[in-house]
Amino acid sequence: MSTLTTNARTLRGPSRVLLRVHRRTLWGAGAVSAAAIVGMIAVALLADRFTTGFAGTGCDLDSSVRACFQPARDYSDQMLDLGQMLTYMGLAVIALPTAIGAFVAGPMVAREWESNTAKLSWTQSYPPSAWLTARLAVPAVLVVCGITVLSAVLTWSRHRLGGPYPTFWYEVSIFGASGTVPAASALLGLSIGTLAGLTLRRTVPAMAAGLFVSGLVTVVLSMLRDSLWPAVRDTFTPGDDYIWPDQAAIIARGWQTKGGDVLPAGICADDSVDHEVCLSERGVTHGFLDHHPASHYWPLQLVETGILLALAALAVFAAFRVLRRLHG
Repeated sequence: MSTLTTNARTLRGPSRVLLRVHRRTLWGAGAVSAAAIVGMIAVALLADRFTTGFAGTGCDLDSSVRACFQPARDYSDQMLDLGQMLTYMGLAVIALPTAIGAFVAGPMVAREWESNTAKLSWTQSYPPSAWLTARLAVPAVLVVCGITVLSAVLTWSRHRLGGPYPTFWYEVSIFGASGTVPAASALLGLSIGTLAGLTLRRTVPAMAAGLFVSGLVTVVLSMLRDSLWPAVRDTFTPGDDYIWPDQAAIIARGWQTKGGDVLPAGICADDSVDHEVCLSERGVTHGFLDHHPASHYWPLQLVETGILLALAALAVFAAFRVLRRLHG
C-alpha cells in the first residue's frame, strides 16, 4: 500500500459492498429513526391540542376559580407527560453516538476480520485504504444526516411544547441533544468504533471497547462542560435586591469576606438568626454568582464540538496507522 489516499472512483466499489452487506441493519436503523421523528411530531401536535383545549375552558394556571382547578390540573399533568417523553428522547439522542461506536466496532469492522472478508476485499480492485475509508465515510454521511434531523425535530418539538413546565438550554437532555454537539459526538463514536474494531479484531470485545470509550467521553465532557468557556461573575452587597439572570446556568454562588475567604451561600440561611447581622459578623463584604448566561450556549456548543472533532480526527489517524501495520 503506497498511500492511504483514495479517490471517489476507488471508493465506489467498497461503498456498494458495505451498503449491500449491511442493508438490513441500515433499513432497520432508518425505520427506528423515522418512528422517533413521527413520535416527536405527534408530541408537538398533542401539545397544541391540549393547549387549545385548555384555552377553550377560559381558565388559566393561576386561576383561583374552583371550576378551573381540575382543568388546570389535567392540563399540567398532560404537559408534564409530554415533556418527560421529549426528555427521554433527548437522552436517547445523547446515547446514540455510543451505540454507533459499538455497532461500527463489531459488525462493520471486527466481524469482517473474524470472517476474513476484509482480507478478501483487499484482493479485489481496491486497496485496504479504500476498504477503511468506505467504513468511515459512508456511515459518517448517514449518521450525521440522521442525527441532525433527529436533533432538529426534537428542538422544534420542545419549542412547541411550552406549557407550565419550561425547559432550559443548559439541561443535560437539551444541550447534548441540540446544536452541533450530536453530529460531532456521532463522528467520534464512529471513529472510536472503527479504531476498536481494527485494534481488537474480535466482535464482542470490540463492541464492548467502543461502547465503553464512547460512553466515557460523553460522560467526561458533560461533567467538564461548565469549564469549557469562562463563566460570568456577578457581585452584589448583602441586602441588595439582586435579580438573578434569566435562563442562566448557575455554576457557583456564595459570599466573600474582607480577608478573601469564600463562604457557602446558605451559611446564614437559618431562620433563627438575622441574615444581615450574621453576614456582618462573619466579615462578609459581598456576594457572588458565577453563571453561564443564555448567550453562552453557542460558545459552549462550538468548543465542545471542536474537542469532539479533534478526538475523532485522532481516532481516524490511529485507525489508518493500525491498518498500515496490519497490511504490512
